[in-house]
Amino acid sequence: MNQKIKKILICPQCGSSDLYYESGLLTGYKYHCKRCNYIGSFVIEIDLPLEQEKK
Repeated sequence: MNQKIKKILICPQCGSSDLYYESGLLTGYKYHCKRCNYIGSFVIEIDLPLEQEKK
């Protein structure tokens, strides 16, 4: 069975998933949390299985 997975990024400071990509290139990825204003490259990534649609 092939299960689809959705990746979620979590802010390490407040636990919110309301992050967006801010910058990159030489410095690597940097994310900005809309909730607590955290800016940094360290974020928590979790995998959530998507439920399969019933036919």
